[in-house]
Amino acid sequence: MSTIHLIVPADTHHVGLVRSTAAHVAAYADLSIDQIADLRLAIDEAYSIVLGQNQSPGEIKISLARIDVGLEVQLVGPAGVSAPDENSWAWTILCALVNNVAVETSTDGSVKITLETKVVTSA
Repeated sequence: MSTIHLIVPADTHHVGLVRSTAAHVAAYADLSIDQIADLRLAIDEAYSIVLGQNQSPGEIKISLARIDVGLEVQLVGPAGVSAPDENSWAWTILCALVNNVAVETSTDGSVKITLETKVVTSA
């Protein structure tokens, strides 16, 4: 599977589109129903973090890629958004929903959150 890129306006009205797209791609990546549900919730949290409190004008860029162990989702928000507080409740929830979470802040002030969900293999 190739990487899928999606760009939406930095607005709360588009989170449903991003959630649905991620769920669809996750199904093709062989994630379980529970993992897909968790990923949808993680997308909600990550989207609100990169969107920021002030809903800065601009775009949110999303990429979804199948990796050896599952699915990687990256969300990059518009410039001027603060880095997330890694001691916050939202960050704790985000980390509980997926296998790995990473955050980067670029020099232009945009925040990138990378979520990784690993496929659970049955015995």
